[in-house]
Formats: sequence, C-alpha cells, structure tokens
Amino acid sequence: MKNKILSFLFMVVTAFSTTSCLEDEYLFDYDNMTPVIELPYVNHYLNLSYKAGSTSVSSKLYVNYSIADWRNIDEDIPVTLDIDQSLLSGAELLPASAYNLTFPLTMTIKKASDIDPTDRDKLNNQSATEILNINLTDPALESGKKYGLPVRIVNAPSDYVISGNFNTMVFYVTIQ
Repeated sequence: MKNKILSFLFMVVTAFSTTSCLEDEYLFDYDNMTPVIELPYVNHYLNLSYKAGSTSVSSKLYVNYSIADWRNIDEDIPVTLDIDQSLLSGAELLPASAYNLTFPLTMTIKKASDIDPTDRDKLNNQSATEILNINLTDPALESGKKYGLPVRIVNAPSDYVISGNFNTMVFYVTIQ
C-alpha cells in the first residue's frame, strides 16, 4: 500500500512539475521580426535541361521575403541582384549576349495594395518574378561546355535583412 501511495505521489509531482514549461517565453518574437529577403530555391543551383534541337531554355528567377502576413507590406521592396563569379564551380560564366536579363537587376516586390492575389505566375504574394531566357544558339557559346549564371542578392532596403543562407543561385546549362 505504501508503494502505491508513493508511486501516486511521484506521478502527481511529475505531472505538476512538467507543466511549468508552458510559461516559458517564446523562442521567436514574431511581433518584432525583421523580414528577410531571399532567393527561395531548395538548392543553390539549378541545372537547366532542354530537348535536343531546342534554341532556348527558360527558368523563373524569384526573389522573396519572409514576413508573417504579406498584407502588412505597405511599400514596394526593390531588391538588387548581380553576377558573382566566385559562385561558379566547374563551369564558365555564361556570356551576357546569351541571356535576356541585364545585371545588376532590380526586382521589385510589390506592396500589398498593388498585388493581385489571383496572379498564378508568381511563387506567392511575397515575391517578384523575372523570366531568364538563355539563347542556346548564341555564337559565343561552345558545344560541350557547361556555363553558369551565378546570381547574388546585393542590395535591399535597410528595413530588411538579406538572407545569409539563401542569397545566391547559380543557373547551369550545358551546350550540346
């Protein structure tokens, strides 16, 4: 009987002592978080593939920000991207004549009042999108070579933080 009482008391004390963590402060202060500007890709590179005989290949270039609710953004957010050759690994820099974008490139994430929530071409309501087109028949490209377009976020408004983890992206294409 004594063991049963002690076991019961032990369970009661354990139950009450483990509930104290419910009064801990949150790990994140969501009300005072600074939005982060990022390139929202799973990897830091993308190998662009195409069918034999194709004359071009395309990919969407996204820039994104993290915030609790996109409807709270009351200003346009200009984000500047530029080429960073240090990101290339085992590839040559894609010649500027072979693609349609001009760097440095400023992409603008629109304020909430200017966003059409039904726009399906966007990643989400917190992003800006450009289409990267690569001309595979450009005379500056050599058959059998791997080329890369290494992009880095280089500037954002001071109220935003540029992501330390997701601020780069390299688009690779191998010419056949």
